[in-house]
Amino acid sequence: MNKKKQIIPALATHPGELIKDELVERKMTQKELAELTGIKPSILSETINGKRSISLNVAVALEKAFGIPTQYWMNLQTQYNIDSAKVAEKDNQHETIAVTIPVSDRNLLRDLAYKFGWACML
Repeated sequence: MNKKKQIIPALATHPGELIKDELVERKMTQKELAELTGIKPSILSETINGKRSISLNVAVALEKAFGIPTQYWMNLQTQYNIDSAKVAEKDNQHETIAVTIPVSDRNLLRDLAYKFGWACML
């Protein structure tokens, strides 16, 4: 199997950020977009603020409002989901290194292990 080095983003960008950018570029408010699309203002706000995923219905409404294809919005959401999972996986990976530290004071070693979160076999 050919292994390629995966590029993992430092953070995932929610599609709501791009909706914000479109609103700024078009000099449009969230309220105006909600009225234009028929999306409830609360749903639109949660989506823009990254608290809600872009649903198919919202993507279709955004296409009608902005002229940006539904598939684009759905692809952004899918990429965000993938990036979020990769970032979470990367954040949960910890490299384990076995180290032998010759210490005559076991209490000092225990204190250091506690302070730095080391797993310690005394």
